[in-house]
Amino acid sequence: MSRRDRRRPRSNEERREARRRRRRILWPVLIAGIVALIGLVVFLIVSAGDTDDISSALDAEADDDPSLPGEFVDLIAIYGGPYRATAGHVDLDVDFQADGNSNPPVGGPHWSGGCGEDPSTAGMCGPAPWGIFEEPWAPETLVHNMEHGGAVLWYNTTDQSLVGEMQGLIAELLEEHELIVMAPFEDMEPETIALTSWSRIDKFSVDEYSEVRVREFMETHVRRFNPEHF
Repeated sequence: MSRRDRRRPRSNEERREARRRRRRILWPVLIAGIVALIGLVVFLIVSAGDTDDISSALDAEADDDPSLPGEFVDLIAIYGGPYRATAGHVDLDVDFQADGNSNPPVGGPHWSGGCGEDPSTAGMCGPAPWGIFEEPWAPETLVHNMEHGGAVLWYNTTDQSLVGEMQGLIAELLEEHELIVMAPFEDMEPETIALTSWSRIDKFSVDEYSEVRVREFMETHVRRFNPEHF
């Protein structure tokens, strides 16, 4: 008689135990497969969203539509390529005007790293916290804010009544849109205000200030260029 013929038939209990062992092996494999599938789906969704954000950002950076608030600044021509080429991180001072950029700048190389809340002790950092400041931030810092979808109100005026009026408006807009910085900037013409976002600037004398003008710029441009989806 062969060894196969001499094998004892398995009992019902042994068969049930064998099935249980197979299930114990199968379930972890099945769960791992489901988790991997879910992870793949999430990755594809996020990747698609990132692609859409970059595509929208590239469109916004290159959009010279004259009907939009502010003047268009061609960062792509200045820095030799579209976004990434227009947004390098550097650890040195940037001569934006020598580059052909506006004053104040609307994009370009900028600083990176934690800033804290005090511009006077911040050093080479960026982006600045969103909010209203009475001390200036370096342009290299605030360019990073614009890369993060934000807009900046820069001012050089001795009219404290006007400064207070603008601070009230920006405080209101911050509640609605969040990504805004207001700060003084002495390296432009006296009695001047500038509104900037990535590749856009609206610069005017204090006599031309109006709440409507500022509100329209901020509501149009905050998050319009937003490659990192803030």
